[in-house]
Amino acid sequence: MKRLYRTSLAILLAASLGACEKKVVDLDPIDQIPTDRAIRTVANVNTAVNGVYGTYQYRRNVYVNAFISDELRLGTGTEYRNVGNILFNWQHVSDSQDWRDGETGGIWTNRYAVIDRANRILELIDGIPANTPAEEALKSQYKGELLAMRAIAHFDLLNYFSATLAYDPTALGIVVQAESAKSPSSYQPARVNQQEAINLINADLVQAKTLIPATFTNASRITRNAVSAMQAKVALYTRNWGAVAGFADEVINSQPLATISAYPSLWSTKSLPENQSTEVIWKYNVNAANSGFNIGGLFQDGNGAVQASPSQKLLNTYNQEDDVRFTTFFLTAPRNLIAKYGVVTGTISDNFQYDIKILRTSELVLAKAEALAELNDLDGANDALASLRSNRIADYEHTDITDKAALIDAILEERYKELVYEGHRYLDLRRRSLPITRLLEDAGGNPQSTTLATNNTKYILPIPQQEKFANPNMQQNAGY
Repeated sequence: MKRLYRTSLAILLAASLGACEKKVVDLDPIDQIPTDRAIRTVANVNTAVNGVYGTYQYRRNVYVNAFISDELRLGTGTEYRNVGNILFNWQHVSDSQDWRDGETGGIWTNRYAVIDRANRILELIDGIPANTPAEEALKSQYKGELLAMRAIAHFDLLNYFSATLAYDPTALGIVVQAESAKSPSSYQPARVNQQEAINLINADLVQAKTLIPATFTNASRITRNAVSAMQAKVALYTRNWGAVAGFADEVINSQPLATISAYPSLWSTKSLPENQSTEVIWKYNVNAANSGFNIGGLFQDGNGAVQASPSQKLLNTYNQEDDVRFTTFFLTAPRNLIAKYGVVTGTISDNFQYDIKILRTSELVLAKAEALAELNDLDGANDALASLRSNRIADYEHTDITDKAALIDAILEERYKELVYEGHRYLDLRRRSLPITRLLEDAGGNPQSTTLATNNTKYILPIPQQEKFANPNMQQNAGY
């Protein structure tokens, strides 16, 4: 007898954290530990919170943004293993392998796993006894971290799977989960509008900010600075321009931009300090135990085979003589290679075990610049843009851009250069409703892969078909 195995929120939730729904016979499972038995002390909570962090897979964000946008060109020849071909050529469909679990987990299934695991701990945490004031403070911090992780996972989902390019409060958004599913086998939720999703995200971030102490500065976890950074990102996404600068400044003032002399070490140092001594606000540690989550391996194999190279369009945007980012991010001889997370050549070997930078001050400076430009504060926007460039380009002298549209274009191009291969480019073009355009040479000479128009259904990503099979209430995005 054939059996059909389907991935869905319901199935995913049923397995999350070893949760089990009792069936005909009221027996406990012998191969799983129910959450309420596994988490009984504050130390147990910390272990569970670490598990939520470990579930969150940011590599997928980098993969999707890089291959679907204009950041790279595909590898060629016998060493190329067809990596990213479907996304790069915009041939993805709802049941494409690009949306299953092959590439360290699809964004859809991964983020809902994060949300469900966070919810299950949040539903228990208030009842966990704290034996000392120090434990009570830690319990409060852990709750804040979980709320922030739930908000971040929902925000990721909204960015990638909402039914419109730019934010539209009344348009179709995602499934929101403020609590765990109590009966996973019958859990068939529908998508809410984008405003409802944003309301939950903002509420979680506001509460998290009150719970995480300013003295907690571990950049490998969610700090108060990371919450402020996320609030700035959400405000930028929702075009709440007036709120962006305030949230951004909360971080910029305490974690300033890396100087031009210090910048290369952000990328050449495999494991950065666990404190807020650099501009890295939140990072994901990559080591031998989780080396499969690395970023460099998306673009190159350990033997040096090239799966993707920097696009010529991208390389052309840099001042190649004076911009520290050019020599930090790329190797151009004997061929063009992406070196931001390590590189392999005939004389250089690497295991790609570099911290993944999820939030950096650079992103917030540019978010502030964009928001100020939208508010017609062109002087302030120019100042923010100049502050970034002067810390990246030797002997930089800024000339104010006095046309608003031209200034916003310059800021977006600076994001392209500064945040490349960090999971931003596709989302930036999408939220601004801009087409994805490539040089013909970057598209392998294929004219059909040079432009993805904003009215092309392939610009909006599909809800995975497995989800549709398992949940009849799940609305699919148009065109799939």
